[in-house]
Amino acid sequence: MVADGRFFVADVVVALSGSMAFSLELPTIQNWSCHNCGGCCRQHEIDVTPVERQRILDQKWSDADGVPVGARAFVKIGSGKHRLAHRADGACVFLNEKGLCRIHAKFGEDAKPLPCRIYPYAFHPGGDGRITLGLRFSCPSVVANKGRAISEQRGELTRLMREVVPSGAEQTAPPMVWGKQRLNWPDTMRVVRSLRRIVADDSSGATLATRLVHALFLTKMLGRASFDKVRGSRIEELTDLLTRVAPTETVDDATKLPEPSMLARMQFRLIVAQYARHDTLSADSRGIIYRLSMVVAGARFTRGRGNTPALRDGLKSVPFGPLDAAGAIVPADAEATLARYFDVKLGSMHFAGPAFYDANLVEGFANLTLVYPLTLYIARWIALGAGREGITTPDVETALTIVDHPHGYSPALGLYNFRSRVSWLMDNDQIENLIGWYGGRAQSVV
Repeated sequence: MVADGRFFVADVVVALSGSMAFSLELPTIQNWSCHNCGGCCRQHEIDVTPVERQRILDQKWSDADGVPVGARAFVKIGSGKHRLAHRADGACVFLNEKGLCRIHAKFGEDAKPLPCRIYPYAFHPGGDGRITLGLRFSCPSVVANKGRAISEQRGELTRLMREVVPSGAEQTAPPMVWGKQRLNWPDTMRVVRSLRRIVADDSSGATLATRLVHALFLTKMLGRASFDKVRGSRIEELTDLLTRVAPTETVDDATKLPEPSMLARMQFRLIVAQYARHDTLSADSRGIIYRLSMVVAGARFTRGRGNTPALRDGLKSVPFGPLDAAGAIVPADAEATLARYFDVKLGSMHFAGPAFYDANLVEGFANLTLVYPLTLYIARWIALGAGREGITTPDVETALTIVDHPHGYSPALGLYNFRSRVSWLMDNDQIENLIGWYGGRAQSVV
C-alpha cells in the first residue's frame, strides 16, 4: 500500500463515529510488546480527563496499596485539569517495584488513562481515509524490535484507533511541500514513497548516511520546483530522475563531504543540548536551580570547549574535543536499527504536518535526518563517559531513545528559535556535512 508494499500494508478497514471508513496502515518490519521496563512511567507526565480521574478515585486506592490516597494521587495543572502524580524519584505513583502499573494489574488495561494505553503508538492522517501508525522509539523495546509483530496486533490497534482518531480526520489536509505549494494526498504519498525507497535501499552498498544525503537532495530540489503542471505519474517521473542524479549532484559517499563549518557545529551542539536535556517533568515541577543549570549548559555547548555538562544519567561530563571529532564506525546492527527508524517515521507520516509542528515536507525531513548525527553524537557521548572510544550498538540504541523522546513532542522543538536554527543548517547545506562528519562511516556486514 505504501512504498511498493515492502514495509507498510493496509491491514484493516474500520468504521468510526461517522460513515467514513479508515484503512489502518501498519509497519510490517516493526515489532513491539511491553517488557515492563517502567521507562514510560518515569519519562511522561500523564494528563487525565475528569472521567478518568473519577474512575481512578472510584477504584478506592489506599496507603496499603502503596498509592497516595484520593486526591493525592493527582496534581492539579489548571482549572479542572489534573495529571497523575509522580514520586520524588520520578516514577508515577501507580508504578510498583516490579515496573508494573498497579491500575493495570488490579483492574485491567482498559482501566488505565488513555495516554498510558496508547504509548508507544501514534496515529496520524495519511489522506483519503488512511490512518498511519507510527511508534515512538523512546521506548527501548521499540528500538530493539522486541515483541509481537505489529501486523499481528490489528485487533487491539483498531480498538485504540476508534478512541484516538476524531471524526473528520479524513478531511485533514496534507502537509505543504514547501512555502505555499501543496499537493493532494496521493501525490504527497508519491513523494514520501520516493524518500522511503532511497533511505531503505541498501542494495547499492551505500551507507545510510549517504542515502540520507541523497534523500535530502531530493527534498531540496522539490522545494525549488513548481507543481502547477506536475501531478500524478509525472511526480514519480520527477522523483525518479532526481533519485538517479543524486549521487552525481551530491556525493557517492557521505565521508567525502566537507567538514561542517564552525558555526554549523555550534548550532548543532545547541540542538544536541536541547535533545539531551532530561525534561521529563513540566516547567512548574522544576526549581530555579535546574533552570539556571540549563542556561549554564547552553553557554558551554555554545563555546564547545572544555567538558560537557552532565545533563542526565548516562551522559557524564566528557571533553568536547573527542566528542566533536569525525564520526566513529557505526556498527552494522546499529545501522540497521537506524534505517528501520527512518522507515517507520516516514511510513507513518511522523515527520511533517500535524504530526510534527505542522512542518512542510522539506523542513520536516530536514529535522528527521538530523536525528542521525544527533543519535551518533550522543552515542559517542555515552561511550566516552564509559571510558570507551568506539561506539557499540547498545550505545546507539540508548542514544536513539534519548533523541526520539522529544522529537515531535517537546514544545521547545516547535518554537521559532529552534526551527530557525535547523532552517539555517538546511539553507547552508550543513545538515549533509553534519551527517557525513558525525556518522558517515558504517561497519561492513561480514
